[in-house]
Amino acid sequence: ANRGRREIEELIGFFVNTLAVRIDLSGEPSVPELLERTRRTALAAQDHQDLPFEQVVEIVQPPRALDHTPLFQVGLAWQNNTVGSLDLPGLRVEAAGEGLDQVKFDLELNLGEQGEVIAGTLGYATALFDRATIERQCGYLLALLRAMVADAGQPVGQIDILPAEERTYLLEDLNRTAADYPSDVCVHELFEAQVQRAPDAVAVVHEDETLSYGELNARANRLAHHLIGLGVRPDQPVAICLERSPAMVVGLLAILKAGGAYLPLDPAYPSGRLRQVLDDAAPHLLLCDAAGREALGAEAIADLSVVDLNTATPAWADQSADDPDPHALGLTARHLAYVIYTSGSTGTPKGVMVEHRGMVNYLCWARETYAPTSSSVVSSSLAFDATVNSLFAPLVSGGHALLTKEGDEVDGLKAEIVSPR
Repeated sequence: ANRGRREIEELIGFFVNTLAVRIDLSGEPSVPELLERTRRTALAAQDHQDLPFEQVVEIVQPPRALDHTPLFQVGLAWQNNTVGSLDLPGLRVEAAGEGLDQVKFDLELNLGEQGEVIAGTLGYATALFDRATIERQCGYLLALLRAMVADAGQPVGQIDILPAEERTYLLEDLNRTAADYPSDVCVHELFEAQVQRAPDAVAVVHEDETLSYGELNARANRLAHHLIGLGVRPDQPVAICLERSPAMVVGLLAILKAGGAYLPLDPAYPSGRLRQVLDDAAPHLLLCDAAGREALGAEAIADLSVVDLNTATPAWADQSADDPDPHALGLTARHLAYVIYTSGSTGTPKGVMVEHRGMVNYLCWARETYAPTSSSVVSSSLAFDATVNSLFAPLVSGGHALLTKEGDEVDGLKAEIVSPR
């Protein structure tokens, strides 16, 4: 018992010092080796213990922020100069409580000797942590200390701080995310099912124009049959470059219904970026409007079949308004729904291919998680994945998508997802 107490005190000193100085953990040190390294480092650091903290901050000049303190946000102190009581003739003085219920740092662990035990408090910023999290952290610290005392010869890096229940919680309970969803259904089939439920309900709103589910579906079907006639097949990328409008929604649905995978291009993007995506994805067909043509340039689309969705006399006006049969097209949920490109902030933009089943899985989760509201504001770029949330989630759930006018986006605007009907 005496040996355990002495080593616990040494270990507490180890933790105090590791928060003040940099400790070398290379070479897989054992517990005694790490304690010795810490002791040497702490003794060397004491040569500068009289340097005021304010002067350290002034010398280092760390970036300042209102939400955290400079240099460090976690503190650990060994309280060895506290006085429990003060006895005077005819008077007894005792400390009354712990003062203000506030912390200076994100985490503050204060420890000291109280008779035959080591006790203390762990203060935390309630804006960052909840009580359950802090209680688990206390358990980790105690488990680490006990493991060090139980086997001082073991490498520090191999100490297991998780009890069996905690390990099960982290690795199994938190990962039980399996859920049933229609994994054999395509995205547009979810939309078509909603059309059958409420064909007269409002689906899309843009400025003064409103489309019902039935109208939107009929327009998309006519264009889809036209695209099939142009040779669109499953897994084939079809580029779409339009300003935000009902025609954009019609084009997206038509590509999916025809079996293709939409390749979103934002006409507001630099032309070099758009050409880079076209060169990499190599689509044979482009759906666009005047803004899309101008953004891409004549040279970039010279070898593409171009379908102008804003033409006054569309070639597909006489096509059937019936839903294309996905089975006749050989289309399944394992075929691509869209191909979207990364920002390229760490190098060349890369295309990410998303299958129907993955998109359906996400949409089923989204409409349950974000319910209940009645509409969604579509203000993000078509080439940004947020559009999957703000546009498709309401269209498969019975709400309507409100398309903002280009340039009227509101900073910080949140997309809302409708509840199922």
